[in-house]
Amino acid sequence: MDDKDLQFETLGTRTVFPTAIFDLKESRRVGPGGEEGRFVLVDAPHWANVVAVVRDEAGRDCFLMVRQFRHGLGRAIWEFPGGMVEKGEDPARAAARELEEETGWRATSLTPIGDTNPNPSFMTNRVYTFRAEGLNPTGLRNLDPHEFVHVGLRPVNRVLAEIGSGEYDHGIMLMALWFWKRNKG
Repeated sequence: MDDKDLQFETLGTRTVFPTAIFDLKESRRVGPGGEEGRFVLVDAPHWANVVAVVRDEAGRDCFLMVRQFRHGLGRAIWEFPGGMVEKGEDPARAAARELEEETGWRATSLTPIGDTNPNPSFMTNRVYTFRAEGLNPTGLRNLDPHEFVHVGLRPVNRVLAEIGSGEYDHGIMLMALWFWKRNKG
């Protein structure tokens, strides 16, 4: 498909406001009809998350999840372990690191099951999702200074039924779950 009639030319981009987790940028661009506009971009690092299934004491398949307060939502929710990919870090390495830092569990293997842009209208990053296998508890957690996390096993059926609302109200977790369902193996 030829999209030449949809393309914008970038004239320049500048950082308007830097923060600890992303930079707010303004990009000057010329549209296909010759009109110039200013567009806001969130230039964030890539993210990685991990979908891990383990059996609980009752023999049920459960997701290994973390519960933490989310400032944009104003409350705590359940989500898959994950976080930012450090500059120059491989997303798989970031996923393994985040899994152990947040949960105290280590996987013998991580399989990439999908990646996507969380919101291409204004975000520049990607989120990488991995399926963890061969999980073993290490008991070693290494949380960031402002990271307070509960770890829990959440029944797969419950998460599937409630994803996108209530206790599981996180859009990126919905993306991760979709990748997991598409790539169950």
